[in-house]
Amino acid sequence: MGGDRDEHGVRPADEASERRRQLTREAVAWMARVSSGEATTVDAAALRRWCEESPEHRAAFAGIARAWDMLLPVAAEAARRAPCPIGRDRPPRLARRAFLGGAAMAATTGAAVAVLHPPLSLWPSLSEMHADVRTGPGELRVIDVTGVSVHLNTRSSVDLQADGEVQLIAGEIVVTADRETGRAVVAVGDARVEAREGRVDVRHDGAGTCVACLDGTARVTRRSAQISLSGRQQVVFARAGFGEVSPVDPTVVTAWQQGQLVFRGEPLARVVDEVNRYRAGRIVLVDAALGRRLVDAVFHIDRLDAVTIYLEQAFSARITRLPAGLVLIG
Repeated sequence: MGGDRDEHGVRPADEASERRRQLTREAVAWMARVSSGEATTVDAAALRRWCEESPEHRAAFAGIARAWDMLLPVAAEAARRAPCPIGRDRPPRLARRAFLGGAAMAATTGAAVAVLHPPLSLWPSLSEMHADVRTGPGELRVIDVTGVSVHLNTRSSVDLQADGEVQLIAGEIVVTADRETGRAVVAVGDARVEAREGRVDVRHDGAGTCVACLDGTARVTRRSAQISLSGRQQVVFARAGFGEVSPVDPTVVTAWQQGQLVFRGEPLARVVDEVNRYRAGRIVLVDAALGRRLVDAVFHIDRLDAVTIYLEQAFSARITRLPAGLVLIG
């Protein structure tokens, strides 16, 4: 009646189910590692070997990659019942191009799709991985392109053209015009930004593109339309076209260059989106009403744990920490 059992009293069907559960747990752990932004060459080789162990291993990893963005509601409910904090080491990062070629492509088509279109922006897209220069979570970098100074903010990717033009693929850069020519050019999407005798901040993400003229003048050309900016002015545009030119405070826009994030009367939802750019994993708001609360605060990029402490104290928010650097706020 009890069916065949092995010497330990376990049915074959139970054994198979336990194996699937174990592979799923391991796949989740690998996905957490991939999304941390801290993967090493050792991790890449180990993940490749793990995926090549069997079709079941590859299918488990692909399934988690496809479902990653659907796990949050389930995780939120589970976390409310049993919070699960987790720590993580910070070994040297592996170059994204090497990781893609050496490990992520060892998975099945489903996993490859997740690499091309990362859910929740937990890791770089394929175009970002192939950029000439890119920064990781919390990393800032300064480069010189034929006399033009380029400051890359966190999670930013650029290609460098032979004529000295800088192409912004994703993220945010501050470009200072060359001292001799007084000029700098940034290509972003289908637009072209030319700075004259000054600096521009150019930001490009899923919400659109923002060009802020910090000082000097700038001209933004897009298709047949053109916008001129003076110092302390900005313009935002997306597929629908240019928005209105508006004033901007350069000290707030470029606070990240001094290692700070400055928010003045910003909705918490936007604050969370901004903070997410600077940390591995992701903070997720599970309370839409809370996201509309306004925030006046200054955070240090190298101490972003203070953000959750601030939210607990200022808004009595419930904080739940999950694996892979996921934090739920509700």
